[in-house]
Amino acid sequence: MGTVVYSTNLIWAFLGPLSSVLYTSAIGIFGLIAAFRQAKQGRRVQIILGLCGIFLLGFAFITASFTFASIAAGPKTVSMRVNDKSIGRRNCGNGSTCADYILAATAGPVSYDLLVNSQAYNVVRVNTCYQVTYYQYKSLLDSTPDTELYHRIKVVSRIETADAAACP
Repeated sequence: MGTVVYSTNLIWAFLGPLSSVLYTSAIGIFGLIAAFRQAKQGRRVQIILGLCGIFLLGFAFITASFTFASIAAGPKTVSMRVNDKSIGRRNCGNGSTCADYILAATAGPVSYDLLVNSQAYNVVRVNTCYQVTYYQYKSLLDSTPDTELYHRIKVVSRIETADAAACP
């Protein structure tokens, strides 16, 4: 194999979803505890806090299920040619914008959009063949459809240079 351009471990690769699970679980548990401790506020407040806590714990459970299903399915490794690099801007809230670093690549007839961090984005070169190891992760809030000919990859664990002959 070639030079490793980007590599991360499983925890760092899934840091976003795992953080979301921990955060919403903590708030959900806090909501349930608060529901039982708010006897002075009345029955209606207890029910609302309890339902909110249950909803957040349910969301955390579903997110954890998607995350662990992606991990259990294992990584996929594909040799692909990076055709283009772009930086997408999105609204992060409070009027600020966030950058998404996107590598557009192809492996034969299949197109990929790889969401990577800025370090990997800066090192990867256009019209170069790379062997990319990734996990197929789909969040609940992601509306981008995956088809047989297009994949949007959010969890990349390794990128290394590959021989040009490996890329179709």
